[in-house]
Amino acid sequence: MITDEELSGFLAMHQGFRAEFGRLAAACRAPRDAAHEALLEEQLALVLDVLHLHHTHEDVHLWAYLLERSPESAWELDTLELEHDILAPLIEAAHDIAVPLSGRVAVLERLHHTLNDHLDHEERVGVPLMLVHMTPEMVRSDARKAESEIGRKRMPVVFGWLASCLDDEQLAIALRQQPGLVRTLFRWFWWPSYERRMRQLYAGTDLGRLTPREGVLR
Repeated sequence: MITDEELSGFLAMHQGFRAEFGRLAAACRAPRDAAHEALLEEQLALVLDVLHLHHTHEDVHLWAYLLERSPESAWELDTLELEHDILAPLIEAAHDIAVPLSGRVAVLERLHHTLNDHLDHEERVGVPLMLVHMTPEMVRSDARKAESEIGRKRMPVVFGWLASCLDDEQLAIALRQQPGLVRTLFRWFWWPSYERRMRQLYAGTDLGRLTPREGVLR
């Protein structure tokens, strides 16, 4: 059994997915110039890749583990996996760089809404099972695996992206789960760098929850 706080990394990833495709859909309507378009493509590719890694882990490992420990939940877990199949063509279409970004806005909007519905379902069904059946060691192992798959070079950007989607309390919890070195890097380097990236990406669009972090980062 684990606590809500121990699952905060998994839920922070959900928050990142919930926000970013909506932001991208808004910004991709009219990129300012070629450099802006390239940065949007880079951000979209990053978020889609992390989403693919997240879904693959659930399909290959997490649902099977939970099914073994809660066979009465088979129908709900199968439905969550089926929803990944429904999302797959939207993810593929969002990846299609042969189509200009402005031509993918409708796909991104649909992905945003469909994915949020799926995450709502997953948090109603999967998260309670995870809290009951997972162990702290499993959570730590999954986090290490995710960090390895994302890679060191991408981790500062991914951490900044996720932080930009959390409220102050959620961010404080997420930072408590990290070693001191990561907290220091985030405060002095990763977050200031990501604030600049956010403004380059979304200048002229609603930046959502992007707010000053001084109180959280003391």
